Amino acid sequence: MHRSNGRPGLPQDVLDRYARPMDLTVKDLGGYTLVDSGDGRKLERFGGVLVDRPAGQAIWPSDPKAPWGEARAAFQRGEAGTGDWQVTGKPLPGGWETRVGALSFEIRLTGFGNVGLFPEHAAHWKWMSELLRGRHSETEVLNLFAYTGGASMAAALAGARVVHVDSAKAVNTWAMENAERTRTPEDRIRFLSDDALKLCRREFRRSRRYQGIVLDPPTFGRGPKGEVWKIERDMAPLIEACRALLADDALFVLATAHSPGVTPAVLRGLLAPLGGRIEDGEMLLAGPPGRPALPAGAYARWTQGS
Repeated sequence: MHRSNGRPGLPQDVLDRYARPMDLTVKDLGGYTLVDSGDGRKLERFGGVLVDRPAGQAIWPSDPKAPWGEARAAFQRGEAGTGDWQVTGKPLPGGWETRVGALSFEIRLTGFGNVGLFPEHAAHWKWMSELLRGRHSETEVLNLFAYTGGASMAAALAGARVVHVDSAKAVNTWAMENAERTRTPEDRIRFLSDDALKLCRREFRRSRRYQGIVLDPPTFGRGPKGEVWKIERDMAPLIEACRALLADDALFVLATAHSPGVTPAVLRGLLAPLGGRIEDGEMLLAGPPGRPALPAGAYARWTQGS
């Protein structure tokens, strides 16, 4: 007997066939290259600048022939999660540009070791663009924990109207600058500094509905008014709030995570009440030939099915 799972879509026996992980390996990004990884580190090239950062899952040996000694900046993490950058050679500019396809990002060395670009998400930007391209001009996408705007810009360039939400005003300003640099149409992205769950509940009361929703939450964070976010406590209520915002002609929901313990199976379980088709797996960054791919987080993504 076929069982549905909440929303109209595929029957359960068909859904079960999509329960197998489908890992996504990102490579050939032009402005980004994973040069090597190992010994708990990763050596990356952003727009021509070599950067050395921690990578806890890279427990294999690094390649002694890789140019680790040529890194212009190396991040050392402290006990509280923040840390310090050690810059060698001439001082680096406050920020520098790199491109991923049509998207332009300013790279900055932040106190948390992030630089303003998660290249493993590029496979999702392409996937979203393919789903959105050719849709009507009023297609709406909600991007939560939107950071520096990669998904927002990709969706906008594919023709959608995007609500870009991040709790940090400074990060939203960074995203706006990226959108200007990418020449994203000004009327296609609305930038909001807000708490994700509160915003979703307000949008429901306003009868706003979306054809696409993106979530890339941190393990721990704070909203603009000090609201505390903990992924293991708050992710399920947020997914439920997002479910209520899906339009009848919804195209996708994408959830990604870089939190230890939040596996593809966990994200799949969170999206399961939506019904439809669910794909999940690891996000991987391709290393050079003969070297391991680097795990860079988990994802699950839902589509309506047929």
